[in-house]
Amino acid sequence: MICTTGGLNAQQPSETIYGIVTNEKEELLIGATVQWAGTRLGTITDTLGRFWLPRQTKAANLQVTYVGYDPVQVEILPNEDSIWVEVTGISQIREVTVSDARFDTQVSTLDTRNVESIHRNELRKAPCCNLSESFETNGVADVTYSNALTGVKEIQMLGLRGIYSQFMVENRPTLGGIATPFAFEFIPGTWLNGIQLAKGASTVKNGYTGITGQINTDLVKPHTDLPLFVNAFTSSEGRGELNVHLNKKGKGKVSHGLLTHASFVENKWDMNDDNFYDAPNRHQLNGLYRAFYEGPLVCAQFNVQALTDRRNGGQIRPIDGIPGFFGVDQQNDRVEVWGKMGRKNLFDKPYMEIGNMLSASWHHTEAVYGPNRYRATQRSVYWQSLFETIIGTTDHKVIFAPSVQHDDIDETVNEGDLSRTETVPGAMVEYTYSRPNLDMGIPDLVVVLGGRVDHNSRFGWFVTPRLSAKYNFSTESVVRISAGRGFRSPNLIAENISLLASNRPLHFANDLSYEEAWNYGINFTQNFKLARRSGSFSFDLYRTDFQRQILVDVDQSPTDVFFYNIDGRSFSNSLLTTLQYAPLPGLEVKLVYKWNDVQATFADGQTRALPLVAKHRGLVTLDYTTPNKKWMFNTNVQLVGPQRLPDNSKIPHEYAHDFHREQSPVYGLWSAQITRSWKKIEFYLGGENLTGFQQHQAIIAVNEPNSPYFNGSQIWAPVMGTVAYLGVRFSPSGL
Repeated sequence: MICTTGGLNAQQPSETIYGIVTNEKEELLIGATVQWAGTRLGTITDTLGRFWLPRQTKAANLQVTYVGYDPVQVEILPNEDSIWVEVTGISQIREVTVSDARFDTQVSTLDTRNVESIHRNELRKAPCCNLSESFETNGVADVTYSNALTGVKEIQMLGLRGIYSQFMVENRPTLGGIATPFAFEFIPGTWLNGIQLAKGASTVKNGYTGITGQINTDLVKPHTDLPLFVNAFTSSEGRGELNVHLNKKGKGKVSHGLLTHASFVENKWDMNDDNFYDAPNRHQLNGLYRAFYEGPLVCAQFNVQALTDRRNGGQIRPIDGIPGFFGVDQQNDRVEVWGKMGRKNLFDKPYMEIGNMLSASWHHTEAVYGPNRYRATQRSVYWQSLFETIIGTTDHKVIFAPSVQHDDIDETVNEGDLSRTETVPGAMVEYTYSRPNLDMGIPDLVVVLGGRVDHNSRFGWFVTPRLSAKYNFSTESVVRISAGRGFRSPNLIAENISLLASNRPLHFANDLSYEEAWNYGINFTQNFKLARRSGSFSFDLYRTDFQRQILVDVDQSPTDVFFYNIDGRSFSNSLLTTLQYAPLPGLEVKLVYKWNDVQATFADGQTRALPLVAKHRGLVTLDYTTPNKKWMFNTNVQLVGPQRLPDNSKIPHEYAHDFHREQSPVYGLWSAQITRSWKKIEFYLGGENLTGFQQHQAIIAVNEPNSPYFNGSQIWAPVMGTVAYLGVRFSPSGL
């Protein structure tokens, strides 16, 4: 819910004991086993590290175990009904200890929903300068290159664009609307404590969006982050970054933190010799102030983030005798304020909690893309109040949450005015049934049934049902299913900003509406031991069926783009298999294969694959850490299968070059990094795209920027070749 960590003091006696479990860094431990010693009476901690157990009538020992940590036994007296248990990591490194260590990317067998968690340690295996660069070693989210001019990267999940996934920061919807194109680049990598990728139809707590899943980022907190942390980074791209964290635990239960980020890219790179920058020059200043109060019953936080981001790119110099010049200039400014407050043990009921969340933001964008002019300002407010309790016993839990989202957007592109105001009040209810299994110490069957009703001021009523369920064959083996509906209110220009990197006019049908789809999925996860070494296997199969969808048609004409509602089928089938294994102490191997089948019915009545979506993808990662933890070696290879290219048959050959082909070639990207650690400092050195593979022909009609065929938005591979980088992390209190 709202509270994250905090001490617990004894309250009035009740029939249960309530507690939380953390590690020595006060990080919440999800799925820790809590059991009365000598009995089969036990449970596991939830997603906030909490647990409830029937209280004993006399002094008894409570045993807490968690993979990778020493077991803990705590004596509980009869009059105690709340406790904070802290476990510590296993200090002696033995082979059996390493084999039990958790993978830095894992799918819990105890969570009802299919959530893949990326731990902060995983983010150290690649540069991860911002969130958009944090998925190189992950198979769930694919990073794509939307165009050759703006430097914008886009995420795909379950074969569909990232706009069909809900983006959240600490379970709070944010950075939507006109902020969509650059949202992931506004979260610096060092600010991340972890990332959770929920696949398929997830909870309805956070709204009716999230058709293919949710991407939630967990930021570092002042009471668990280092007092002072510095990260400096540079690369052969002409890139420099500096991140500084300042944190202080105040008097009592108050803590403060300031996260700062400054970065720039100054380069003249044109590796494919097309007279266009491979990546725009950029300057960003970004800061986040955080204040936390963690009391025994009440917790609260206050946050302020402000940033400014400027990008310049496009054509490097005019071409003699050729009129026209295609320059790119983008400016983003943003201020956001948000706060949370929660109350536990409401009315002295240990299972009753209430939380409130409130945020307000202002975002302004001005951009020039050759002849195209874009200007937009968005003012947004979001409020949610959440109430959680049980019905009779902890086997039956219920959550109720009303919310309001308000967006006021002034938006113009060239001479067109797309301004709009949208207000969405709504309410959700979610019921969870957990069937206890004393032999396993965890519920073997959990069913979550949720629904919400919202009224969109532009589109009317939305009713969103969702179902998630899991069955544990054992604590190491689980099968999950999910099904649900989702809706989207489109932001057509911001979500397709890459189309402005051309001279093509945009044509919008008169009857454009919202988007609606159903998503169904199944997951099987099995943790195992092979030759006394730990491993994990996960299998996902998901289908998304659209009832309403706005299709962006770039096939119909090489000089125009058409937006219209689908009249026929539109669907996505996605299969993902992941195998992780630790064959030797300190060595971890991950193999990922993904298959996507994404099709839609176009205006000509034909159903065919969407362009620029790879049907096959693969990932291989090898990570080795020396026994003394001083050296870390990481490498990964991404394999990208063929992608259907838009129909360019009507483009003159002298403009199109190899764009006339029907699909892109198969290619691979190899990256590697070496990290050397000391107590207070560590250096990391690496390279991306070490094979140097790049899309040499990135722009159609590249030598005639005033041509109606000029188009820089058909990108299927990196434009830039090999990039080397060097970085240092430092903290005087020890890393």
